[in-house]
Amino acid sequence: MAPTPRFQLRDATAEWHDRVDGLFARLDLGNREDYRRFLASQAAALLPVEEWLDHHEAARVLPDWSSRRRGHLLREDLADLDTPVPAAEPIEIPGDDSAILGAAYVLEGSRLGGAMLVRQVPDDLPRRFLSGEGKGDWRGFVAQIDRQLTDPADLAAAIATARSVFTAFEQAGRRTLG
Repeated sequence: MAPTPRFQLRDATAEWHDRVDGLFARLDLGNREDYRRFLASQAAALLPVEEWLDHHEAARVLPDWSSRRRGHLLREDLADLDTPVPAAEPIEIPGDDSAILGAAYVLEGSRLGGAMLVRQVPDDLPRRFLSGEGKGDWRGFVAQIDRQLTDPADLAAAIATARSVFTAFEQAGRRTLG
């Protein structure tokens, strides 16, 4: 039996995901400067992806999109650290429903990862972004992927978009981390 679309998406983007994780694993999130650099890198990729999702009316596909957004939390954490919002990584992907799901897949996975990473951040540093205020419904989200990405062309579009979003995070990390 073939894996469900969510697992096909996960497997097809694993290499991109691993590169991003490996890049950020070099940082000590307990160190104020490393944490500041981490958040700046996240902002350079996440903020334009959220804007792209807004522009392509993600709420049509994800009715709870507004509660899934975390860019405002990231901006608040950066402001608390007196860190400007960095230049955005360019995002150029088609705006169909499958692409929306592919982009949201990376952001929702980032939310899950943040729940693990926040444990490394001391209480005296702002942690709104990683603590995932306004938590999304991961199970509901991947169930939606399984329902909506049954056509191979739709799944391929979601995979291509997810890879592009992972690449934006990787480029932002390389630019910010040096």
